[in-house]
Amino acid sequence: MAVAIGVEALPREEQDCMAQELGIGLIGYGAIGRVHALCLKMLPMLYPSLPLRPKIVAVASGSTTSTERARQELGDIFVTTDYRELLQRDDIAVIDCCTPTGQHAEVAMAVLQAGKQLLCEKPLAATGAEAQAIAQLANERGLGGGVTYHLRFIPAIQEARRLIEGGLLGELHSFHLHYYRASNLQPDRPLTWRFAGPGSGVLQDLGSHLLDLVNYLFGPIARVNAQLRTVVPTRLGPEGKPVPVNSDDSAMLQLKLQDGALGTIEASKVVPGAADDIRIMAYGSQGSLVFDTLDPNGLLVVDGPEAAVGGRRISTLSFAVPQPVIIQAEKASGSLQWYLSTFEACCRASLGETTRLTSFSEAAHVQQVIDAAFASAAADGAWVTV
Repeated sequence: MAVAIGVEALPREEQDCMAQELGIGLIGYGAIGRVHALCLKMLPMLYPSLPLRPKIVAVASGSTTSTERARQELGDIFVTTDYRELLQRDDIAVIDCCTPTGQHAEVAMAVLQAGKQLLCEKPLAATGAEAQAIAQLANERGLGGGVTYHLRFIPAIQEARRLIEGGLLGELHSFHLHYYRASNLQPDRPLTWRFAGPGSGVLQDLGSHLLDLVNYLFGPIARVNAQLRTVVPTRLGPEGKPVPVNSDDSAMLQLKLQDGALGTIEASKVVPGAADDIRIMAYGSQGSLVFDTLDPNGLLVVDGPEAAVGGRRISTLSFAVPQPVIIQAEKASGSLQWYLSTFEACCRASLGETTRLTSFSEAAHVQQVIDAAFASAAADGAWVTV
């Protein structure tokens, strides 16, 4: 996996010729696994100056149906239903884990113990203890990688981070984030791992994104109180019979940051008509900002306590950092681009470069907050220290 010294100083044509292949093993080939595969295949075209060119050489998945689909969609690759076979291959340097959340800890620890670098779909694990163990082992082994919280890579969120670092808000007073979908409203939606067992529930699925954004934009979380609700109490199991649902359909958290700022997050999959409806609002002593996926190409900002009522809109479009060569900055932003920017950062992280990819330690903090939220909900909303 050696990379030529000084590659980025060469003309682009020579960079492309000298870029080293980065062997990728993909574990899990469901919906999100296919999104990861698509991004990895497209990445060299969008970022030709990357000194490493990712190449999927093997896929492990839990069923022969999905492994066969991987073979058909990805071409001449090795496929298996036993992920451990990927850990023995010398042509794989990085493992991309896209299994159900409850399996992340087992896979991640095995990957790191085998000396492979790890990329992991969010959340990092089902519990804070599991996530912390993964982060500790990666640090002990000196292995790069991170967790694919792709909302960090929305150009408007990147601009929000730059503005906040530049002092737009002044002293942060309050913040409020929500993430809504409608997908759990259907009572006939069958029971899957998303509704039962470790790693299930909306707080883990959608709420973890919001908690990562709080950490990314505003800073670490110190205390939490939470209320969770299951709206559809039973769903049809594998045998066609009703099975109790033991996970949340909606979650509402109050948060206190280490610097004392207060805020809320709400994650729900029982909002009629909602489809990836994400909104971020932050208010401080000097200004404020609002992001909304109904207008994903801009930010509403108030810069200064004497600013005009209502503030002003900043157009962010696809001003991603770094800028891909195909999705130019004047194009409208979209979710596939956010994933692609995430995987550019993943490749950089595998080189040991500093990126804004969510680190294992940051992802472990998210899981510790979720643990505290579960403890709070069990205590009827009592404040719990993270």
